[in-house]
Amino acid sequence: MIKPELLVPAGNQEKLEIAVAYGADAVYFGGRDFSLRARAGNFSLSQLKSAIAFCRRHGVKAYLTVNLFAGDHDLGPLAAFLKEFAFRPPDALIVADPGVLTLCRELLPATPLHLSTQANTLNHRSALFWQRQGVRRINLARELPLAEIAEIIRRAPGLEFEVFVHGAMCMAYSGRCLLSAALTGRQANRGDCAQPCRWSYALSEETRPGQYLSLEEDQRGSYIFNSRDLSLLARLPELAAAGISSCKIEGRMKSSYYVAVVTRVYRQALDRLAENRFSPAALAAWKNELTRVSHRRYTEGFIEGRADTAGVSALQVYEDSTYLRNYQFVALVDRVLEYDSATDCSLVDLKVKAGLEAGAEIEVISPALNDFTTTVLELECRRGENVARVHPGTVARARCRGRLERFQILRRPLADRESFH
Repeated sequence: MIKPELLVPAGNQEKLEIAVAYGADAVYFGGRDFSLRARAGNFSLSQLKSAIAFCRRHGVKAYLTVNLFAGDHDLGPLAAFLKEFAFRPPDALIVADPGVLTLCRELLPATPLHLSTQANTLNHRSALFWQRQGVRRINLARELPLAEIAEIIRRAPGLEFEVFVHGAMCMAYSGRCLLSAALTGRQANRGDCAQPCRWSYALSEETRPGQYLSLEEDQRGSYIFNSRDLSLLARLPELAAAGISSCKIEGRMKSSYYVAVVTRVYRQALDRLAENRFSPAALAAWKNELTRVSHRRYTEGFIEGRADTAGVSALQVYEDSTYLRNYQFVALVDRVLEYDSATDCSLVDLKVKAGLEAGAEIEVISPALNDFTTTVLELECRRGENVARVHPGTVARARCRGRLERFQILRRPLADRESFH
C-alpha cells in the first residue's frame, strides 16, 4: 500500500507557511485570476513565484490552480500568466477546462497536469480519456462511493488519483453551481461564489404574492441547500487500500488555525496508518480535535453510496447555516526573540487574532505535538508600552511561560462544546 500524499490549501503566505510547518506533503494555491477561489487568491504574480521557491526549499510540492472555466477573452491573459512560470514552474497545474488544459500543455509542456474535481470524473473511461490528453492525476468527483473509487483506480493503471477527504462541500454536482451567478451575478465557476446555498429559503405560491410558506416548522424558513462538512478521517485506511495517491483538504478561505489543526490531524493519521498504528483510540482523539475548528456538522458524504442511498439527512443541515465554533484562535507565534531557561519563559511576537489579556492562561498547540498551557506574563504594544490587553489584528510582544516556538498557535475553549457528528 502506497502512503497517500497530504495535500493542503494555502490561501495566502501565512497559511502556506502554516501548512508546511504542520506537515503538508504538498500545497495548492492560486493567484488573483484564473482560480476557482478568486477571493482567496491572495498571491500576486511575484508572490506566487516566491511561494513556489519557498516550497522547493522545504521539500514540499507546489500545485498552482488555473481551474476556471475560461472564455475566449481569458485565453490571452492566461497565456501571458503561464509564460511567467517558464523558468520556475510549479510541480503541477490544476485544470478543469479542456481549452485551458491544451494551453498549459503547449506553454509548460514539462509541468504535470492535475485534473480538478470540477471536471467531475466518475468512471474509468473518463479517466483514461483525460490520461490521453496528458493528465497525470485526477481529482475524482466527490459523488463517488468507495467501491467505485477503487474500481476506477484498478481499471486506469498509470494514473494518480486524488480524493477530497475534509472540508466544505458544495450542494451542486462536483461544485458546478449556477445559483450564485443567477442570484447575485457572482459566478462560482469563475471563483467568485457568494454561497447562496447557505441562505434561508421559504416557498412562495405565484397566486399568493407576499405569502411565504415555510418548508419546515421553523418560521425562519429552511436551509434546503446547506451541506454538511466532509470528513473522511475514519475512511483513510480504505482509501489508502484502494490506491489513492493524494488526500486533499478543502479550505483556501479558511483560517490559519483551521489549516494547522486539520493538517496536523491528517498528518498524524496518515503517518500512523503507514506504521500500522491506526487505532480506535487515536481515531477518537483525532475526531475530537477536528471539532475544535470552526465547522458545520460532519458527514462522510457519498462514500457509502449516492444521495438516494446515503440519505439526504446525512448530507444536509436544514435548521441553520451557522458554524460550530468550540475553540477560539487567539494568536500565532510569529517570531521568538529569546528563551530564558532559568525562568522557563519565552519572549515572542504574536499575530493577535482575538483579544488577549495579560495573565491569561492559554493552550498552545504546535507541529511538534508538544502541546501545553502557557501563562501570558506580560504584553507590550508596538510602542513598547506594557498593556493589559491587546486587540485582534495587531502584533504584540509577549512574555509567556514555557518554551514557545514559531508557528505555534494559542487557542482557548469557548463555553459551548459540540461532539463529532
